[in-house]
Amino acid sequence: MCLRSLIAGLSVCCCGIAWGQDTPRSARQDVQAGASEQNEDRSAESSQSDQRAGNSNGSLVQQWLRQMDQDNDKRIALKESRGLMQKNFDRVDGNSDGFLEVKELTVLSQRLKRNRGKRKPVGNESKVVPDEQVKKMVGDQLVCELNVPYREGHERWKLDLFRPAKEFDGLRPAIVFIHGGGWVRGDKRAPLFLGQTIEFARKGYVCVTVNYRLDAEKLPCVKDVKCAVRWLRAHAKDYQIDPNKIGAYGNSAGAHLVAMLGVSASNRELEGDGPHQGFSSQIQAVAASATPTRPMSRGKADARLSALAPITYITEDAPPFLLFHEVSDRLVDVGHSDDFVKALKSAGAQDVTYRRLTDGSGHSVFQKNKDEFSAEMARFFARILQPNGVSQSSD
Repeated sequence: MCLRSLIAGLSVCCCGIAWGQDTPRSARQDVQAGASEQNEDRSAESSQSDQRAGNSNGSLVQQWLRQMDQDNDKRIALKESRGLMQKNFDRVDGNSDGFLEVKELTVLSQRLKRNRGKRKPVGNESKVVPDEQVKKMVGDQLVCELNVPYREGHERWKLDLFRPAKEFDGLRPAIVFIHGGGWVRGDKRAPLFLGQTIEFARKGYVCVTVNYRLDAEKLPCVKDVKCAVRWLRAHAKDYQIDPNKIGAYGNSAGAHLVAMLGVSASNRELEGDGPHQGFSSQIQAVAASATPTRPMSRGKADARLSALAPITYITEDAPPFLLFHEVSDRLVDVGHSDDFVKALKSAGAQDVTYRRLTDGSGHSVFQKNKDEFSAEMARFFARILQPNGVSQSSD
């Protein structure tokens, strides 16, 4: 394995994609899996730079230690390591003493940083639609508001909003679209998600596509998307939104986040310190594909992640779910959705639809079945959010 493959693989495997893998994979497979998800995401290196802006190499070292240093001795033993860190342990262990010390991890971190600066975008990674092109895509049928801050203080706390231009006296349901990218990359303007957002706005919904802080720890991501939903409810009157009819769709890491929006409202600590705390972040319908749901780390239970696992919060009051997963997914194994659906039904949840595919699409399940999934999502959201058509204003 060449050094470039090792570093590229570690940048995918060690920077936050930690749930659901039961068997080691090659660096090439890790890179391919990351590239697959990037069919709808930004360049990995540019968006990871967003995540780590202002941080030193030490932040990544500390992240590795938090994830793998089980005995808290400030070093990683072979038995504690995982993923490509474990597979390439000897390469990183410069003095061959059987431990990865802070100094050795710092050297690796510096190599990762240099490699991100050199690597060229893969596939559609670099395709983030600029403002002027968005406005052309929208046309006269929709009104768009771009880069609206849902709170102040961070460049990622922004959303794009689309709504029908035609005036009427009723209230519209809303749908929140949340991009994927392993919690450490991606953008609200990824073509696939932007296209969906516009498509559903043309169906009569008020639609937003949301950016959030990119962080492998996942907690800031959860707090941010909850804040975005609270913002939407706080401004419901401004956009003629029915605050009791908000749905969401996400893929992969985005699927994890929309699932958390659906089930975790009882945990107030996840709301963060953002504004509009008087409004709920609960959503009424969840559509998700390739969803991480369990508190897992390389196939083993990890109690530290329980608070960020959707399966932790399942009750009979869970909102309607529409889930897609493909059995050959190597990045988020299908057991996540299998277990989640089983738990929902066991708890007494009344409305669960699960599409368990066997077409070989793997983690690209949504991209490769987009037309079919979009049609099913349209029926799902119409049934849950518009059962009697557009709501009439109560004013």
